[in-house]
Amino acid sequence: MLPFLMKPFTLLMLAGVCVLGEAMWIYMGIQNGNPWECAALFVVGLFLGFVGGGRTSKLWDKYYIEALLRRVKMIRTPMGKRNALFIFLALGVPMVLSFIPTSRHPVLPVLQSYIFGFICGMNIAIYLWVKQLPQR
Repeated sequence: MLPFLMKPFTLLMLAGVCVLGEAMWIYMGIQNGNPWECAALFVVGLFLGFVGGGRTSKLWDKYYIEALLRRVKMIRTPMGKRNALFIFLALGVPMVLSFIPTSRHPVLPVLQSYIFGFICGMNIAIYLWVKQLPQR
């Protein structure tokens, strides 16, 4: 009943790809002279992504069956609105900032490290929720 992107194997693969992507951005950070900033923002992104994934898991836990039956749209619930706002601020704003062309090229690896950390943390939190679900 879970969508493909919420299958345990898929979530673990996405988390693994995020760690691999982070390794490449750390390498770029080493080239630019700011590997510690990249690593620190990866950890911050990991934490905030884990929080966002936990909130998303609670949202799915509460409204999943009703959403399947098309009784409710999760984004229109109060919990869904708060979760969407949190994810927009925590992930959307840094993504937009990374697309703005600037002369400060060393900022890009730091922002991308945060983004990869956020996505990785979110996938791990959702994976932990999926593992708690009863198997068919």
